[in-house]
Amino acid sequence: MSAAPDTLIAALVANARDHGSSIAFRERDYGIWQETSWQEALGRVLAVAAGLEALGVKAGQAVIVVGDNRANLYVVMLGAMMLRAFPAPIFPDVPVDQLDIYTRFGAPAVAIAEDQEQVDKLVGLRERTGRPAQIVFDDPRGLVIDRPQDVFPLDELVRTGAARLAAEPGLAESLKARAQPDDIAVLLYSSGTTGLPKGVPLKHRNVMRGIGNAAQGGYFEPGEELFAYLPTAWVGDFVFTLSAAIALHGTINIPERQETVAHDIRAVAPTFYLAAPRAWDNMLTRIQVGMADSTPLKRRLFDWFMPRAIALERKRLAGGEATLLERLTQQAGEFLIYGPLKDHLGLSRVERVFTGGEAMGEDTFLFFRAIGIHLKQFYGQTETCGLSAAQIEG
Repeated sequence: MSAAPDTLIAALVANARDHGSSIAFRERDYGIWQETSWQEALGRVLAVAAGLEALGVKAGQAVIVVGDNRANLYVVMLGAMMLRAFPAPIFPDVPVDQLDIYTRFGAPAVAIAEDQEQVDKLVGLRERTGRPAQIVFDDPRGLVIDRPQDVFPLDELVRTGAARLAAEPGLAESLKARAQPDDIAVLLYSSGTTGLPKGVPLKHRNVMRGIGNAAQGGYFEPGEELFAYLPTAWVGDFVFTLSAAIALHGTINIPERQETVAHDIRAVAPTFYLAAPRAWDNMLTRIQVGMADSTPLKRRLFDWFMPRAIALERKRLAGGEATLLERLTQQAGEFLIYGPLKDHLGLSRVERVFTGGEAMGEDTFLFFRAIGIHLKQFYGQTETCGLSAAQIEG
């Protein structure tokens, strides 16, 4: 029996071997969900890694990644790890005059940008600092004609890498085996609330053990359906989406755009979901506004069931037991109110659901638990791979 993977790359290789036909990425593009299996994902990561190496990317070097959630950006991040280099994702809304703060470490010579907007910012950074020398883009719109020097599409990088893999026997196996547990897996940056953002390197060993510990505590399960909408430069997305999917052979579901998140999550119905308290507050506000605009019957049902559900949740959290009448009322409420609400939110299948980053108001917390979304709060920080302590089910 082979040892458990100790790097994200080893876990990726194991997924392709043991779960090759299972879905690694499901991404909505022009309204159609495109699926990539773990076997296909490994092949693309290998091609990207070989292409990056042809550009001169070396072990210990940073590769800038900037853009929203895209399967290709995740693939590039893994391709960098294969070379024992590391991705350094940047929030896509960072203005061009602040980009140099996020590119201080790892001598980044290559950057991967989602689209023209991010390419323009990186070209401006290069004019000011000389880096990155090479800029690769995913979305070609606006960049097909009259693009700057040393700016080229990701597909070109993939073709270069695929040609190397075909021409160099043993290269694929070499790439699969290079990453080591104490290599840097990613370079993330702190929020900068106490000064300039600080670079935080997370090693493969840290990430894999952190996810393993969380899984042992019941906070992850193998085969999760994950929803990739959190910023790619935040530890929450790197650990709770990309790394968790790889470590536990889950599926990463990617919305078409940030503007379609609320719509696309309904099609996904993830089993694991993480959102900041303000996102839960906004969700509750949308529900309340929607109920105020609904039919008189729906409003009356909502106004009758919700106070009883919240009172029952208070009782449960205090250690009390539901009476027969309360259980029957809850079942009726699930059929008439709570179930349809969860389906509308895209959370009808969610089993592990969390919030963190700041304190959550009691009203919001009780509301979602009352309708059957077993929300838990956790505490973590970038330096601890995102999760340090979490609430247990009472």
